[in-house]
Order: sequence, then C-alpha cells, then structure tokens
Amino acid sequence: MAHKLVKYLEDNSLTVLRDATADVRANAGPTLQNVSEDDLQVAMYTVLLKIIDNLREKTEGATTSAESAADGPRNVKAFYLDQVKDIMTFVDSQSSYTVGHTPAVVRHVVQIASLMGLNDEQIDDLEYAAWIHNIGMLNQSQSLDTLPRVLSSDEIKAARNHTVVGAEMIRPLSFIAHLVPVVRYHHNYFDGSAGGPQGEGLPLGARIIALADAYQAMMEPRAYRSALSRKDALLEIVKSSGIQFDPRIVPLAYDLS
Repeated sequence: MAHKLVKYLEDNSLTVLRDATADVRANAGPTLQNVSEDDLQVAMYTVLLKIIDNLREKTEGATTSAESAADGPRNVKAFYLDQVKDIMTFVDSQSSYTVGHTPAVVRHVVQIASLMGLNDEQIDDLEYAAWIHNIGMLNQSQSLDTLPRVLSSDEIKAARNHTVVGAEMIRPLSFIAHLVPVVRYHHNYFDGSAGGPQGEGLPLGARIIALADAYQAMMEPRAYRSALSRKDALLEIVKSSGIQFDPRIVPLAYDLS
C-alpha cells in the first residue's frame, strides 16, 4: 500500500500540487489572498517532495511509519511531526545563520511552558507548534536573512508573511488545525502595535513562541550584525516587555539556556 502511494505521488506530483493548491485556496482564510500563487506553489511543492522522499525511505522496511500512521490520529500526528522535523532542518539550513534555529526554539518553548505550570497535553501541543511555527518559510522569505543590512519595513513584512503561509499550510490538517492561530500570530506584538490580536487576545502559545523565537534569533548572527550575548539578548527582551512580549512571560527568559 505504502509503495503504491509513493509511486502514485512520484508519477502525479504536479497534478496533486494543482489540486491541493486549488483546495487550499478554496478552504483557507482571507489572509491567504496576500500570498502570491508562486510563493504558495513553491511552499506546497517543497513539502510534497519532502513527503515523497521520506515515504520512500520509510517504505524500504517491512513495516513503515506510513503504514503505522494509518492506525489512528495519534500515529498520524507523530508521523507528520517526523516529516516536519526533516522539513525544518531543510528550512533552517537554507541560511548559514539559522542552522539549528528551530530545535533551539522548541527547547525554549518547552522550558517556558514547564515553568508556567502548563500540563503535559498543553506542553506537547506547544512543542508541536514550535516545530511548525516557521514552516511557512518554505516560501522565499528565508532568503532575506542573508541580506548584509537591516531590513526595510517592506522586507520585514515580506519576511513575516511566512506566518500567513504556515498557518494556511496546516489549516487543512484536522489534527493540528487548532494550532493555526499560534502559527499565524507568533510575530504579533503584545501591545498590538503591529496590528491584529493583542494582549490576552493573542494565543498563549503565540506569546511563548514569540519570546523564544526572538531570544534565539538575537543570539544567532545575521549578515548585518554579530550574535548578541545572552546578557544583551535578555536586556533587549526586558526593554520590549509589554510592547513586543507578554510581561508575564519575560521574567522566565532568565531561566533559558
């Protein structure tokens, strides 16, 4: 069964892509209208190719992860996460400045969630959300990380467009569709100055990922600046408490590695 699926996807990938793109356009929210057809197709086709590659690898054994995924929602979710980890390794590696970024953010998110006393189910959910928060960077926005200067306001908007792409990519997946707002709003400012939901109106997961993501990004070099020290990164986070970051979460940054 799994071998037949791989063969079908290999032979019909462009047809699958066209059909899937049409379905996403038909079922997605209005924010998707801001995403160009080229960006959407690049993102979806890259995901499709990665899924085909991973399915092919996993069908070499007698029992495959793909076949196990058919056993129930939990296995489907776990199987998809395995693919996402490979995809995010690919995304992170597109720039020498972001190699290892996603796993580091995941660690920070889990640590913050634990410090906040969230239960195991909530922590598992946030860990999953942290893995997929940048999946929309399969479009062209990750190339902006390599520019040897501070980004313009238009370029910042383009880079943050990955939140829209990522949210729409996971919306059709029923087992993680509840994470759409977390992925969509993880770059929103706590005070609402960047538009959209603000304060407690932002999903808690988005607020946690916002801080974890920024903390990790500041300690990574960029083409236009050196990496910040942990001390300087913490100072920047404190300065943005109540503006970019939830002031209830900011003190927990001092416990991050």
